[in-house]
Amino acid sequence: MKSRNIFLHFSFVIIFVFILAMPSTRAQTVKKQGRYYVADIEKEFKVAPGGKLEIKNVSGDVEITSWSKNVVYIHERRKMDVMTEAEAEATLKDLQSQYSQSGNEVIVSMEDMPRSYISGYFYVKVPKKFDISVGTNGGDINVSDIAGAVKLANSGGDIQTTGIDGNVNAATSGGDITARRIKQNFTAATSGGDIELEEVEGDVKVTTSGGDIKLREIKGILNASTSGGDITVEKNGSDVLVKTSGGDIELFDVGGRIKATTSGGDIEVRRSEGDVKVVTSGGDIKLIDIMGQLKATTAGGDIDAVTVMNGLKATTSGGDITLRDIKGFIEATTSGGDMFAELTLTDFSKDHHISMRTAGGDIELKIPEKLPATINAKIKISPRARDDYDIVSDFPIAIKKDGSGRYKIIQGTGDINGGGDLIELKTANGNISILKAK
Repeated sequence: MKSRNIFLHFSFVIIFVFILAMPSTRAQTVKKQGRYYVADIEKEFKVAPGGKLEIKNVSGDVEITSWSKNVVYIHERRKMDVMTEAEAEATLKDLQSQYSQSGNEVIVSMEDMPRSYISGYFYVKVPKKFDISVGTNGGDINVSDIAGAVKLANSGGDIQTTGIDGNVNAATSGGDITARRIKQNFTAATSGGDIELEEVEGDVKVTTSGGDIKLREIKGILNASTSGGDITVEKNGSDVLVKTSGGDIELFDVGGRIKATTSGGDIEVRRSEGDVKVVTSGGDIKLIDIMGQLKATTAGGDIDAVTVMNGLKATTSGGDITLRDIKGFIEATTSGGDMFAELTLTDFSKDHHISMRTAGGDIELKIPEKLPATINAKIKISPRARDDYDIVSDFPIAIKKDGSGRYKIIQGTGDINGGGDLIELKTANGNISILKAK
């Protein structure tokens, strides 16, 4: 008898533990709302920190946040397109296959749901230290206050993440992606929406096929591309690589190197600690406070640079070039515009060679009064051009005019302050002025 009682007691304990391990489900009440039947489903799963929640093949919005309990709580509001309440209740019957737990992983899957299941809304709470994976067929995703890896994907809604201490990977086929306060790396792609990030401590790689990109306070390496929108970057702590096929690029306060390319827009860079390389096929380029070397190229716009510390190369096929407060070498070329440059360096041991060439405009160069240099300036004047072009210099150089050939040539050469780095200035049908900087 005693052994039988022990057996019964042991069996009761096993059954009791098994019941505790099972998820709790609160009763569902079916309500009629318009043409649909709606039911609220609530589930709780006991877990430990460091687990994972996976939600897949659902239709509808998903909102996930953390709480202090070691429990995954899910509240689903399910919408059903059926004719009667009985059909709605039948749709709710088999919840076990839709909600499951394997060890420390909770899975929600609507893969086998009948077609009468239209969409739902999922409100979820998990322990703070938890990995998240969500895939929806349509709807917005919002995840906040999680210390774990986050992977999100949907077919047509927006994605928002806030306060994530883990790597984030987000993808949507047609919505916007926004994120704030991400402590590790962030990767995102959307086929037709905007991307906006703020306060990301890791590296960032984002892509959109048709929207704008706005990135602020990114500490890691930044790689961003869009096929048809603008790109704006503010306060980036490392290297920046950005590309757009049809928009403008604006970069402010960048702590590393910059490479920016656009096929049809303007580029503006203000305050960069590293080297800068910018290319546009059809817009203007404006650059201010560049601490590294600068290379700027445009196929059809103007180039304007102010305060470049380590020299520059500027090329345009059809615009003007204006360079102020340049403290290094200058190499500038335009096929059809005017050129102005102001060299302001005080350390003459630094490379300060200058090459300025234009096929059809004026050149004006201002240099320090005591700069050691060798000057070679040349104007080529075509037969039908006006004949009043000339070289004007505040420095003592020899100016010669030769009209014996088909083209008239005016050339000014000479060493100033004992000679030094070469200053080469060339234009066709334009004036050249070499002036002392005030």
